Amino acid sequence: MAELNEIVANNLTTLRKSRHLTQQELAEQIGYSDKSISKWELGKAIPAVDILKEFADFYGVSVDALITEGTSEEKVAQTAENKNKNNQIIITAMAACFVWFAISAVYVNAVIQQKDLKTIWIVFVWAVPVTFLVIALCARFFWKKCLALFVFSSLFVWTLFTAVFLQYLLLGQNLWFIFIAAAPIQVMIILFAKLK
Repeated sequence: MAELNEIVANNLTTLRKSRHLTQQELAEQIGYSDKSISKWELGKAIPAVDILKEFADFYGVSVDALITEGTSEEKVAQTAENKNKNNQIIITAMAACFVWFAISAVYVNAVIQQKDLKTIWIVFVWAVPVTFLVIALCARFFWKKCLALFVFSSLFVWTLFTAVFLQYLLLGQNLWFIFIAAAPIQVMIILFAKLK
């Protein structure tokens, strides 16, 4: 049991110091006394399971990481990075959903006002490149250079040109040759992806 006390004590101390907190500051943030924190970090006692769970949630690690030998700043950083990546994916998905919500609102408004219902469906066509643009911007912001940025940038270009083509087709003009202009842009995206 003394060995487990030491492991928990070392892990709690390492985690607190990785956040640059004093025992007093930590005590204020989690709602326990600094004496309790000191007792746990010295290995004189082990916190109850519910308190260990509170520590795990506070530090963004699992309870297992608190009771397993070798919880290092690297392990804490990796757990935080995984949570951060998940949050970035959720934010990107929410941004894409917002585009479709906005486009749906425009469509519903047009239907209510009975505006040119034969061609209003084109707003959904325009939503596709806007969605890919939003995802590409999120990929650029969150992950800098990655395969997702290349893929979504390419999808944005081709769906944008498709939307322009369909828009003009509705007006009775066949501008099939605009796709020729998309090819050099695609080449530029490929070359940009190859930059180090």
